[in-house]
Amino acid sequence: MNSLKHNNPQILHKNPWTSIFYLVLLFLAWNLFSQLIGTGIAVLVTGVGFVESQQLLQPPFGPKSKVFMYAAQGISHFLGFTLFAVFFIKAMDKVSLKRYFNKKNIGLQASILVVLTTFSFMIFNSIIIEWNMNIEFPEFMQGFGEWARSMEDRLMQLTELLSSYGSFGEMLIALVIIGIFPAIGEELVFRGLLQNKLQIVTRNAHLAIWISAIIFGVFHMQFFGVVPRILLGALFGYIYLYSGNIWYPILAHFVNNGLAVIIMYLGPKYIDDFDATEVDSAVPVYVSIIGLFACLIFFRYFTRLIKGTAQ
Repeated sequence: MNSLKHNNPQILHKNPWTSIFYLVLLFLAWNLFSQLIGTGIAVLVTGVGFVESQQLLQPPFGPKSKVFMYAAQGISHFLGFTLFAVFFIKAMDKVSLKRYFNKKNIGLQASILVVLTTFSFMIFNSIIIEWNMNIEFPEFMQGFGEWARSMEDRLMQLTELLSSYGSFGEMLIALVIIGIFPAIGEELVFRGLLQNKLQIVTRNAHLAIWISAIIFGVFHMQFFGVVPRILLGALFGYIYLYSGNIWYPILAHFVNNGLAVIIMYLGPKYIDDFDATEVDSAVPVYVSIIGLFACLIFFRYFTRLIKGTAQ
């Protein structure tokens, strides 16, 4: 069972290589334009000049920095991923959204299994996150290592800023921008479009999943977090492969991102020395192994359930 056996409309595309070329080219151009629009609207929202807006993106960050980044990120991501995917599906692939989305197999039990699979994987993945964060480069790559580390340190500061919620309403806004928008948009692009097209071209579902996952990981431009993101992308890819339903990887993606937002909101309220930058810290090795086994078990039940409902 795989995504191409669920009446996926992309299997009818006559020139998959051409389609992939247009997908990549239009995606890059569209995202650049979306970032400009997002930045422009963020400038209007915060009431600062363009030069001052660039200073808001540099530490030390102030209150306006958070507003600016929420507005810029939310708008640019929605336009650059979700709106782009809808445009490409309708204008380039020339299929209706109703035909593209397979709703036949959506079920409460399967959704619960997806949530449990993702949560278990997050427990396992924490040890990979810790390992990736502490990679040491050889002497000949010290220049790249220093650049990558400085980028990571800046992102850590951004994490501390964006994860400090002053109210429940602010947390809900973050849940939409960090949880919902990326879950829908990124899954439509990386799994719904790219993975399917690569599967048609390579005729190998597993190869398509891992290529898409690698691109997904590299796209986030965080070297010290690339491996866990690749593994996460592969998980989303396999959930999509065996269900043929884009809503399941969207749910998994939302669980991964949304749970982090909720923890960052509730953590300071109940933990005195809570540190947002340590949310992904590694659990003990035996707990990580248990998480991996639990993930495999839940995923196995998920695939059996999907297979049973498809018959």
